[in-house]
Amino acid sequence: MDIQQAIQDYITAHKVNNDSPDTLNNYRYVLPRFAAWLASLGVTDTDDLRLGHLREWVVYLQQQPSRHGGKLSDSTVQQYAKHILAFCHWLEQEEVIEKPISSRFKLPRSEKKLITALTPEDVEKLLEACEEGDSRKPRLKKALTARNRAILLVSLDAGPRRKELVGLRLCDVDRSLCLLNVHRKGNSWQQVPVSREAFKALHDYIKKHRPYLMKCGGKTISHREDAVFLTHEGNPLTRQGLTCLFIQLRERSGIDDKRVYHHQCRRYMATTQLAMGRSPLDVQRQMGHTTLTMTNHYASLTVEHLRQSQEKFSPLRVKDDQRWDEPGKGYWDE
Repeated sequence: MDIQQAIQDYITAHKVNNDSPDTLNNYRYVLPRFAAWLASLGVTDTDDLRLGHLREWVVYLQQQPSRHGGKLSDSTVQQYAKHILAFCHWLEQEEVIEKPISSRFKLPRSEKKLITALTPEDVEKLLEACEEGDSRKPRLKKALTARNRAILLVSLDAGPRRKELVGLRLCDVDRSLCLLNVHRKGNSWQQVPVSREAFKALHDYIKKHRPYLMKCGGKTISHREDAVFLTHEGNPLTRQGLTCLFIQLRERSGIDDKRVYHHQCRRYMATTQLAMGRSPLDVQRQMGHTTLTMTNHYASLTVEHLRQSQEKFSPLRVKDDQRWDEPGKGYWDE
């Protein structure tokens, strides 16, 4: 089969499976580039695809420049390789290629970089930086500030993903039980609890300030399917808009010793709750993970917490009554 046609069939199969638009866009970005690279080698049919091509593709990626200068990061190369591996595995399942090659292809290792987590002091700075707007328009300034506080507190407290947060609709907010009905990965829905402190900020924004932002967009009536978070023009806040908001929060807060972006709130929630003793299973469900393996990626406790734990459980401070016994004596002299 022609590789280009195989790619189209592969994407169609994912459409039938109701995969997310982000997943489809990733395949549309990576797979045609892989096919174009193969074509430059004279490989256009799936029957000519070999294990060596997959390995050479990884080497090719490792030498490609990134958007910000330098070469592609190890994590990016690994992610692209995962897409190709999944494509080859699908070709084998569909019996498009006879000899399996995916089982012998190993993904390139990726360096796990240290990401410094937010601290409670950082959270206070971010909350103080939520004020936004022109002083000559006090009503709009209050509305945007209340919106920013609600976004930040809900993100830190409940840990929704960026897409899940901007996708919240008015009908997804349960004011009586303090719950959010969140559209998770895999096209599933889940009720996510929010603490009363964070929900109060969300409630105040929706009741007192959202109607004003809605009027800025020319609307006077709210519908159940309308977005919760709006821009200064009354339009639904997008993922890109949320990214820009956190860039502004970082600049206004003066935090320059660590990365500040929305996903850091999710990390802060998981790290803090695990350190406080919440069940990992509860944290897993709160974050919408299908396995604890993913939750463990966010369980990197702060250095201070590890330092205190090390001081408490240092092997050099074992007490005499905690020492293990020496091996027992036998029936021999030596």
